[in-house]
Amino acid sequence: MFKQANFEDEIYRSMESSLVKNQTEDKHSFDKLAKATDLLNTAAAIFESAQMFSEAEAITEILRTLIEGVK
Repeated sequence: MFKQANFEDEIYRSMESSLVKNQTEDKHSFDKLAKATDLLNTAAAIFESAQMFSEAEAITEILRTLIEGVK
């Protein structure tokens, strides 16, 4: 019913595509996390400069949680 060579090629191409997709998602997920961390840090600095210290501290705590989660 199925030709063995075609079946093997199809599986190979499917696995290769999945690996490339996973690597790309891993890379972009890391980039998104880095961007989010940078934006949160900027927000904390803005709150601090506006003397909104409790808000700045709340964002800093979120950053600490993120960093600990990555380790």
